[in-house]
Amino acid sequence: MHKYESSVKTVYAPVERVYDRLSDLTSLQVLKDRIDDPAFEAIINSQVPADKRPTPEQMAKLRNNIRNMQLTKDSASGHVGPLGDVTLKIVERAEPKMVKLELEGAPIQVTLWIQMLPSDEQTSRLKVTLGAELNFFIRKMIESKLEKAPEGLAQFLSQIPY
Repeated sequence: MHKYESSVKTVYAPVERVYDRLSDLTSLQVLKDRIDDPAFEAIINSQVPADKRPTPEQMAKLRNNIRNMQLTKDSASGHVGPLGDVTLKIVERAEPKMVKLELEGAPIQVTLWIQMLPSDEQTSRLKVTLGAELNFFIRKMIESKLEKAPEGLAQFLSQIPY
């Protein structure tokens, strides 16, 4: 398994609150609730380089995919572009320091670890590790995206309100 890691990010919330939010995938409901808010697209565009921003058609597909997500405490299922219908499932929790997730239904095996540590009473540190079981040819085709994914996810997770 090849692993890709983010840098350590600071989260301005106690580690227990961060863990509570990330260990329950129904917390993604906030995305579904805010998907039609005009500020949603502005937030995405502010975090994506201008040459990589989604087109209006891509934003419409993203909104539709998020609207159709099925959420439970342990899983988030939906249609994800070229991967098709997939499920992100929590397979392990270690309160309050780690949540391990796996992607089911995808053509490759993907595991995601979100690790959290307290910095002090009001701040935490967060790191994301992505593991993927890839053959040589597939790895060479998508490795640059896999290298960036944990950093982008960690950045996103460090900025959401807890």
